[in-house]
This record gives sequence, C-alpha cells and structure tokens, in this order.
Amino acid sequence: MGNTILDHIDRHVKLPVQLFVEEHFRGKSAMVLTKVLPSLKLRKNDTSLEVASIFFAYVLFAITFCLCATVSSVLLSPKIFRKYWARVSDSDKKIWHTNMDTYFPAFFVTLFALPAILTFDGGDGTKFVHRASLDTVRACGLSLGYMAWDLAVMLEDPKGQQATYGGKKAYYLFIVHHVFSICIWPYAVLAGRCVYFVNFFLVSEVTNLNMSTRWFLLKCKLEKSAFYVLNGLAWIPLFLGVRVLVIPLMLKAFIFGSWNALSVGEKIVAFTTLPIPSMLNVYWARMIVRNALKYLVTGKDPEDSSSSDAAPMGNTKKTN
Repeated sequence: MGNTILDHIDRHVKLPVQLFVEEHFRGKSAMVLTKVLPSLKLRKNDTSLEVASIFFAYVLFAITFCLCATVSSVLLSPKIFRKYWARVSDSDKKIWHTNMDTYFPAFFVTLFALPAILTFDGGDGTKFVHRASLDTVRACGLSLGYMAWDLAVMLEDPKGQQATYGGKKAYYLFIVHHVFSICIWPYAVLAGRCVYFVNFFLVSEVTNLNMSTRWFLLKCKLEKSAFYVLNGLAWIPLFLGVRVLVIPLMLKAFIFGSWNALSVGEKIVAFTTLPIPSMLNVYWARMIVRNALKYLVTGKDPEDSSSSDAAPMGNTKKTN
C-alpha cells in the first residue's frame, strides 16, 4: 500500500515537477556554468556540468517560485482570507505574504528528499565519500534556493523578522544557519561528501507544514479551534519522527564513518557542523513537547512572543 502511494506520487506529482523545472530552468543554469566550471580546478570525482546544471536549475526555480508566491499572496490573501484579515495586525500582514513561502520546502524539498532516502545506496552512512543521487541534488537545490530567498527576506526586514522568530537571538541563529547551509551543502552534495546526513537534513523540511499552519492560525485568532489542536498534535510525532528518531542513525554514521576518506579541511567542517542540526532538534523537541503538554493541561497557549524560548512553537521557519 505504501509503495503504491509513493509510486502514484512519483508518477503524477514528482515527475511533472521534475520535467517542468529541468525543461524551463536547466538550460539557463547550464549556459552560465559552461563559462564558470572550466575555470574551476575540479577533482576527478567531483561534480560534472550535467549534475551542477540540475542543481542550479532547482535553485533558480525555488527563488522564482517564492517570488511568485509572495506576489500572489499580496494580491489574493486579502480576498481569500477576508473573513480573518481584519484580525491580522498591519505588521503581521507583511510577514504573512513571505511566510506563505515556508510551505515551499515542506512540499517540494520533501518530494525529492524522501525518495532520495528510500533509494539511498550508500549503506548505513559510514561511507562519507559517496556520490549523491539526482533526487538529493534536486532536493538540495530547492532547499538552498528557498534559503537564499528567505535570507534576503530576513535581511530586508530585520525588525519584522525578529518579531516572527521570537527575538534577536533566534533571528541571528537562522541567518547563521542559512549562510552555513548555502556555503557548505552545495559542495557536500555535488562532491559527494556526507550525503547520508544531508538527506536527513533535507527531509526534515516537511515539518514546516505544521509550523507554518500554526502561525497563520494564531494570526487569524483561531488558536481555540479544533483544527489548531489537531495541527499541533500532528506536528509532534512528525517532528520527532523526521528530526529526533533518526539521530541514532546519524550518530552511528558519525562515530564509525570513514573519516580517513576526507581531506583535512573536510574533516574539520564535517566534525564541527554535522552534529549541530541534531543538537538543535533535540532542544526544540523538548520545548515543543513541554509546551504541548502545558496546552493540553491548562488549555492556554504557553507561547510568549517576547521570549526566544517560544520560537519553536510559534516560528514558522524552523529548518534542518
């Protein structure tokens, strides 16, 4: 049954998206890379022009999609949500439109990252040097394209975004997160380094679905609705499943990984950055479960928008 559903999604959703992106965006990225790649001294096992053009095609698609989604929200949200629009503050109305983009990685990145995990042929992840599948390349391109867009949004409106994230601390944390991901992930995926870990980081984007929905429900003053409760309860097992329960698998790969296959620089970057997402996810999971229990016991939302501790419950932009 599960395979049937996945096959159906693959044929009727994933494949059409793949064909559209690679037909309309790959040519542009290949044209640029044809001029850039010859000037780079790539190693024998590193990326090819074909794979790099696919990666950057999805980056370009992600940025274009987010731009179109934001403009569409500006034009349509006041009409579609007119019943609740008066409840949304003026400052939140601006954030509303860019927060619509947070659904993008939840759907599109997961669409390619999940098959990449299910078909991963690198064993238990201890083989640190292993070529990434094209689905991993596509998912990573989509994720980094979204992060590039989101980073621009954060830098354009620091005060508004700090309010959304729950304060300066969380705001700057996510700027650092985005910058590091944008700098490190392309090399990891295109050069085939620690791909096993990147796959899990990518699929964790699916939790944006519940977090984004929660933010919109809060701004519409629907926190006492049954849908708000159901969305929150569904979020907990999803968050734990894709972000926490996979940590033992990654820890095993980290401890017993083929470190000698990496260069000195690669070892330093891998050793210092691979554990960070898992540590953050454990921290956030603890807070999410704690706040959910408080809500079920007291019937009141424990979030305090002035506290950075509230961010995992109210922030729509949790990333891997």
